[in-house]
Amino acid sequence: MAYCKACGVELRQGARFCDMCGTKVEKICPSCGEVLRDQAKFCDLCGVKLPLTELVSAPKTVKGSVCVGRLHTVALRTDGTLLATGDNQFGQCEVSDWKDIVAVAAGKYHTVGVRADGTVVTAGDGSFGQCDVEDWTDIVAVAAGDKHTVGLRTDGTVVAAGRDSSGKCDLGAWRGIVAIAAGMDHTLGLTQNGTVLAAGEGLFGSCAVGNWSNIASIAAGHIHTIGVRRDGRVVEADGFVAPGVTDWTDIAAVAVSPFHTVGLKTDGSVLASGDIQYGQCDVDQWTEITAVAAGERHTVALKADGTVVAAGDNEAGQCAVENWKLW
Repeated sequence: MAYCKACGVELRQGARFCDMCGTKVEKICPSCGEVLRDQAKFCDLCGVKLPLTELVSAPKTVKGSVCVGRLHTVALRTDGTLLATGDNQFGQCEVSDWKDIVAVAAGKYHTVGVRADGTVVTAGDGSFGQCDVEDWTDIVAVAAGDKHTVGLRTDGTVVAAGRDSSGKCDLGAWRGIVAIAAGMDHTLGLTQNGTVLAAGEGLFGSCAVGNWSNIASIAAGHIHTIGVRRDGRVVEADGFVAPGVTDWTDIAAVAVSPFHTVGLKTDGSVLASGDIQYGQCDVDQWTEITAVAAGERHTVALKADGTVVAAGDNEAGQCAVENWKLW
């Protein structure tokens, strides 16, 4: 139970201000979930030391990034604006007027952006409530699944919107999260100590991450999960196993689609395994890559010079990125 440190009134869960005296509440203990005063250095309930004012910090400078949905591609420029190409059946590419964006994610048929003020904007299919994020605040990162959207707050808590038939949006108890990922029917959270939490449909093994440790980054596929350990090796929760992925080394990040997995190596080269029907794994010649993204039938990467490359199916124009320059 949490109480206002100024007047002693019991605080509602997730409260940012005391209902009685209006004192601002800034911190939540990552160990026990106790709501704390802005200046607190130790948790009054469990005594854990609180070295950080915010568990997760919003990026001060936009570095540029790429993300992909089923058949569309989105890129975030360093000036906080977006580029988009590909399938626009639901308006998921209608993001040209977005400004001051610091993070972006693409779901199957929708696009989500985080503004510099911590609020969130969406475009595309919202038929399952996945675009109902207007009241979200203090968001630093987002993840988009097929029919749900997940947001990471500065205090390490997580919010979600959209279809919750499998419990993938039931994330209110999560604490100490520093990164998130969303698949078709599951949600992942990377904790500050390198373990991983999962919620949602685990029938195919996509949520079997309870024994993972020393994880540096995570990615959610359609029905499977990939993690990159701090030593650069890959772990995979079964559901769809891309051949050879767990033998990769020196991996900095991964991207996952329903049918293929892409690995970015620390030297800027790229590996891919899985479905090759559309050429989405033809990435062995790519160099100086800083980020990768995987759609259902295409792969996109950001180069160190700010240009973007793509491979795979271009039926909807999702690979038409040859003229993009992010900075």
